[in-house]
Amino acid sequence: MEGPAHLTRRNHMAGRETSHHLGLKTLALAWAYQQGMSLAAPEVSFPHRRFRVDVAACCPLRKVPSRKPVSSITAVLKAAVIFECKQVRSDLIRDNKKREALAQRLKALEKRRGLLESLLHLHHPHLAKGESLFPEFDSYHLQECRHEGYRKLGQHIATAKRGIIHATKFDRLLSYRMANLHYLVVEEKLLESHEVPTGWGLLVRTGEKMELLNRPTWQDIDVENQLVFLQQIAAKKAFAGAEAALPAEGSLTLRT
Repeated sequence: MEGPAHLTRRNHMAGRETSHHLGLKTLALAWAYQQGMSLAAPEVSFPHRRFRVDVAACCPLRKVPSRKPVSSITAVLKAAVIFECKQVRSDLIRDNKKREALAQRLKALEKRRGLLESLLHLHHPHLAKGESLFPEFDSYHLQECRHEGYRKLGQHIATAKRGIIHATKFDRLLSYRMANLHYLVVEEKLLESHEVPTGWGLLVRTGEKMELLNRPTWQDIDVENQLVFLQQIAAKKAFAGAEAALPAEGSLTLRT
């Protein structure tokens, strides 16, 4: 387990993490080990999903070797767990309300597109495809009219739709099926139980301990994602070990 000293050193080098957030990560690591997670690390990246989670932990699957040959591996982990730490309510609400804001924006953009298309149909009747017997139900090659405003509007709508499909960070992490369990780690009185993102558990800091208020929803992940999860934790721990072995800043002396 990485100790607070290693986390503090990395935090000092990054120069952007608060002591409260660091404390939540440290407690989440300790809680994970208490629950039987033998491998855990902070700030674990998953480049294939362009995500970095605050803490990732797992429990490797250990079985007695079988005398019979195994045709295929179906699992390597008993559980893979992700922890996201939030110390400020405004950060949490911004994440959770992103979908609602995008939905409202998309609704307004679609309304604007409908009005603009009506005008374009009126001024460019030659762009009709002629697929319907009734003009009001016909479709148009509006891309060919080279209307800059319409083109940009289409780009904004595509961006908003991608945001809604991928949803918030919490929903996206669930949809990617990178882990079996997901926990939101917060300071006391920061979040009500009913405000917890769907599928996520809630761990609340009480003094120097973590209290489980909401249990997360278990989701299965395939063996490929289990291997990626295990690999990324191992890579992070190897990097942390190498970093810890480096001499402290300013301690190097050059011999001449």
